[in-house]
Amino acid sequence: MNDAISKKLAEMLGKMDEKILQAKLNAAIDMLKKGNPEDLAKKINKLDKNEIMNKLNELDTSKLNEFNIDKEEIRKRINSADFEKMSQILGENGDEIINKLKDIIK
Repeated sequence: MNDAISKKLAEMLGKMDEKILQAKLNAAIDMLKKGNPEDLAKKINKLDKNEIMNKLNELDTSKLNEFNIDKEEIRKRINSADFEKMSQILGENGDEIINKLKDIIK
């Protein structure tokens, strides 16, 4: 009985995590497209760039599929100007992070 409840709870939490991740991804893309670059730069500069790269290194196609992230949809929503803008906002490690993102969504 406890196994069934545990499995159901894990399944529900997994679906919530997928929805939260998708919502965060959509919010980030919207901020990039519509937001003030200075505000976005302030938020991003608070993040540890090495941590960003570590998280990106953990991603692969199977991980994206696990989170129900559609690479094709992301490719449609982000263009080269967006990548350039992100690179500038990210600063010193921007090109490296952008190249990794591009590799992930190929």
